[in-house]
Amino acid sequence: MGGSASRIRRYYHFQRSNQLSSIIAQADRVSELSAAHLNADFTAVFYRQPGSEELIPVALQRAADIPVSELKLLERAWSKPESSGNMGGLGLVTLAPEFTHDTAQRDHFAEENGFLYRYAFTHSVEGELVAEVVAYWRAQPPPISERVEHSLRLLLEVLVGTMCMADQLHLVNNFSIRLGEALSMFELQGDDCKFSDLVSRIIRQSRLALPLSGVCLLSFDVATGRFKVNEFFDSQPARPQFAGEITRAVEEALGTADPREADGRLWFDLSAGFENDCSTLVGVEICPDRNHRFVLAVWTRQASGFSFDDLELLSVFSLLAQTVMRVALHNRSLRKSKRTLEKSSARMADHEVLAALTDMTSGIAHDFNNILGGIIGRLQLLKLKATEDSLQFDLGKIESLALEGAETVRRIQEYSTRSRYKELEPVDIREVLETGIHYSEPEWKALAELQGIAVECDISVNEAVINGCRADLLIVLEKLIENAVEHSPAAATVKVTLVADDAGFHVSVADNGDGIPPENQARVFYPFFTTKSERGAGLGLAIVHGIVVRHGGRIEFESDSENGSLFKVSFNRPVAVNEDSDITRRTKRPDRLRILVVDDDDQIREILKDMLTIDGHTATTCPDGYSALETIEKQSFDLVITDLGMPGMSGLEMAAVVHEKHPELPIAMITGWGTQLDESEVSMKGIKTVLPKPFHLKDVKALITDLVTD
Repeated sequence: MGGSASRIRRYYHFQRSNQLSSIIAQADRVSELSAAHLNADFTAVFYRQPGSEELIPVALQRAADIPVSELKLLERAWSKPESSGNMGGLGLVTLAPEFTHDTAQRDHFAEENGFLYRYAFTHSVEGELVAEVVAYWRAQPPPISERVEHSLRLLLEVLVGTMCMADQLHLVNNFSIRLGEALSMFELQGDDCKFSDLVSRIIRQSRLALPLSGVCLLSFDVATGRFKVNEFFDSQPARPQFAGEITRAVEEALGTADPREADGRLWFDLSAGFENDCSTLVGVEICPDRNHRFVLAVWTRQASGFSFDDLELLSVFSLLAQTVMRVALHNRSLRKSKRTLEKSSARMADHEVLAALTDMTSGIAHDFNNILGGIIGRLQLLKLKATEDSLQFDLGKIESLALEGAETVRRIQEYSTRSRYKELEPVDIREVLETGIHYSEPEWKALAELQGIAVECDISVNEAVINGCRADLLIVLEKLIENAVEHSPAAATVKVTLVADDAGFHVSVADNGDGIPPENQARVFYPFFTTKSERGAGLGLAIVHGIVVRHGGRIEFESDSENGSLFKVSFNRPVAVNEDSDITRRTKRPDRLRILVVDDDDQIREILKDMLTIDGHTATTCPDGYSALETIEKQSFDLVITDLGMPGMSGLEMAAVVHEKHPELPIAMITGWGTQLDESEVSMKGIKTVLPKPFHLKDVKALITDLVTD
């Protein structure tokens, strides 16, 4: 069903964006996997948009030798959320008897195509049906196991997350186009025309940027103390009195208190009394200075009125209009003698625009992060449970697309200064320990008091300063102590120590519980892995591991049934930074190296190659493990950087071969699955360092310094 993705792209108007088209194409992948699990002759996947009353078919799959017709009957039968009940309920249904009875539950699509069995599986969010898989067979299918239904549930969760992201991207794409029309006002030249002509151009621009039915520009006449109509446009003939009534409504609104609410919005509502003319009428002031006062009144006849995005865009438009008009006024008064000041005014205008857009940019990035976080989390869970190689490969393709979305969100966040990543600062680990144990009230204290467990702290250093985030380091301490308290017997003692050596600082948390069973030790840092039967989501140690890795540290543990468990976190001492450099560098720098980069993703290969080339190294790229092994036999390299998941041969398998033939050659792995790797297996196959994705240039530079510099 190769045309399914194209049909969905047309439905969402995503023809202009290859990335969005790729996202929608994942619906086909979900339907293919669903059909493979069910071994059905025909499979349809339905999705319900937020706020919609109907389910829409997003992907269709059929066996190669089975023709299917009358798809409209299928869509008509399952378009309503209550269809599963009207059509005979969920699960496997035998349809043959229904073909001979004229009932409301008759499946006309199945009858038309000769299907005798049907299976329906739904997915709901907060009690609302959002996705559904419907499968048909001409012969009796095998029993559908709980494992298959569990896989279908996970696939529908991935589908819902992907389609939600597609919906959001559609809204953002539409908003971006309209915002681009608004921003194009900066292309208007105000120094070669009359100010009144410039105002008229701005009004015409508003009709392109806003989904309005009409617009009216009012200006304040200082001589008369009244507003007058400068420009008026309506998409259909208006009452003769309409413009005059708008003028009086604006004067009444602005003649008293500020009509805008205390939430800081720039527009004010004028709809009262105009119900027969439009559904919504709002006004916004565009006043460049004290001597010029303009009000823009816009209205729409759409039943739904203006949306939240429409009103936000109107607010942004008003700021842009003010800026353009202000710049035009400055240009008119200083055109002959102050060219430099004109440029400064333009830069100031840019800063005002950025300030106006910061909140919206941050909000969009926040929504995307929520969606992407859900998709990636579900994919990780599904990959941990899946065993088939083909399923692992398909899920890897979906994951790569989600990570591309994460990179897009990162670029959006960098656009807003308030949404950038937290910068590291000097933090004293000693002070963090003292605060976490003696002066804060973490969750573990109540349990320790209830069980009579003492927490002792032994600090043998006067100062332990590293570059980090204090709040995150406090989380590491609290999670480790909480874990130790929960696994300690009553009246036991948990010991926390801080020591230092030439390499750095080491924090240890020890308990005398029963220890971690050997069969569970390899999964201690797995997300969602827990041995607690009543509480805990299995995220505590995974969070700790992630924070420690992001700080450039490492975490280790020892555990047995006699001595309990000891977790040790180590941080490197701060390294001096060359203030004249635009990139953080270590004091020791490796020579120009020959580096082999192995990754099946074209973008990742190019990014790594560019990073290494910028730093003076020579980079050779290979798309898979097989070509990498051939290249190593023909050329010599100082370092190999490889991805983990690649088709045909994984990064671990390739590293094992390279290490066996060239044991002196350092190997590093860059992967998004670093926390899932078995450290002993990684070390045994010659991999010296694992760097998680997404990565930065300074991370790659530090990796090279650690592995190659003597």
